[in-house]
Amino acid sequence: MNRYVRAGAFLFGVAVLAVLVVRSNPAVLWQTLRHTGWVVGPLVALWGVVYACNARAWQLLIPKRPPAFTFRRAWLLSVSSFALNYATPFLALGGEPVKVAGATPFLGRNRAVGSVIGFRFLHALAHIAAFLIAIVPAAIYLPHTPLILGTLAVAAVLLVLAASFLLSQHRAGIFERGLTWLNRWRPLQRLAAKLEKHRPALRELDVELTAIHRGGNAAFAGALATELGGRILSSLEFAFILYGFGLGFDVVRAFLVINLSSLFTNLLFFIPFEMGAKEGSIFFIFGWLGFDPALGTTAALLSRVRELIWMALGLGCLLLLDDDARTGSREGTIRNE
Repeated sequence: MNRYVRAGAFLFGVAVLAVLVVRSNPAVLWQTLRHTGWVVGPLVALWGVVYACNARAWQLLIPKRPPAFTFRRAWLLSVSSFALNYATPFLALGGEPVKVAGATPFLGRNRAVGSVIGFRFLHALAHIAAFLIAIVPAAIYLPHTPLILGTLAVAAVLLVLAASFLLSQHRAGIFERGLTWLNRWRPLQRLAAKLEKHRPALRELDVELTAIHRGGNAAFAGALATELGGRILSSLEFAFILYGFGLGFDVVRAFLVINLSSLFTNLLFFIPFEMGAKEGSIFFIFGWLGFDPALGTTAALLSRVRELIWMALGLGCLLLLDDDARTGSREGTIRNE
């Protein structure tokens, strides 16, 4: 996708956001933000715990993890990675190279790459599991129209297939198999020929990616449970927001809001920064759940403020990572002496 298409998608998203703000009455929107702005503090604290779950899940994916690769470092790298992914206007992949670079001195290059890609698979699996869980309350709370119920049924089937595919690739490896697939597809055979010399390295990456499964299913299940726990905790963001609106601490509806809106924004991944996609989806979901749709726009903006704060904190964590690396180097020198 070229930059003009991305720019067009971004401008379209801005236009959607502007329309939603106008429809929600800017004066009322500003008043609501003024009266509910206090929830941003709890939201920022909540996501610190969510990132802790992400960091721990990543650690659990690494068998025989060296003690030097501490939870502190995994957390700092996770926060920085998510911040850079949010700042990347397309595909949200800006943070992975940072995680690889930060983990390589402790794990080695191949092990770091395998663990980071493995975590991306795990992260996607946890999202799919949360979507599947959300289908049950969605069938209860959303309007019982044939279109919505049929969509939920189709979504459930597709999500199960997607989860099965991701899990199979995580267990069997993707790098060498991907090269074999390229060789079979004529339009990409020239690319495959250039990559063929790297087959041994790709095979080593597959070994690191699938290492978690060779020790049995318990370790992987623990990592997935930890990541899914973080995903479920993140839904409390909208529970706090609903409470700030005076609508009670409704955990079930909050779980629906975050997962349904995430599903919509993932389908509209080509819009940079999810601009307009997030606000539009939450606007309609609030209406489906019986809330004032205008509050959905306010809720999305409160979530945006939290995202921006953590993006700034994540970029600041890069400085702490530099200090952490220097400290690790000094400790390594002392041990060598």
